[in-house]
Amino acid sequence: MKRVAALLALTLFLSACGGSSSGSMTGNNPPPQTGPNAILNGASLAAATTHWVSARCNVQVELTSDKGFWSIVLDSSGKTSSGNETWTPGPDPTSVMVGPGTGLGGFFWVSGLGNITGSTSSQTFTANVSVKSVSTSQGLGNCSFALAQKGLS
Repeated sequence: MKRVAALLALTLFLSACGGSSSGSMTGNNPPPQTGPNAILNGASLAAATTHWVSARCNVQVELTSDKGFWSIVLDSSGKTSSGNETWTPGPDPTSVMVGPGTGLGGFFWVSGLGNITGSTSSQTFTANVSVKSVSTSQGLGNCSFALAQKGLS
């Protein structure tokens, strides 16, 4: 009887501490989510209910699982460009390429997101953002994004 009580007490103690009598004592924290699949806003642009906003970088983006991509870019002259494209996986698993973009002069679009870290579930992510126009490519550096409730399209 004392042995059963001692085993029960040990089991309760290990459970309260997050341990297990049958598993290892390594942490159960999942690795941080990265890449485009971690920051999706819905199945399609028409069905998206959220989008991402980077106030410091003056860009907003929306990515969907059907490879839809919508961006809004506010350039240094105060002109806003907005439109949809498609995204494809980038050269590494934490990046996306966007385009080919429009042929309109002066129209900027987000052309790539690199080193994506964060997730829709955490409601934030960071990425190296590139924007492009017909004649200009520009890196905006590392931008922080916050999840906004409402689709862009």
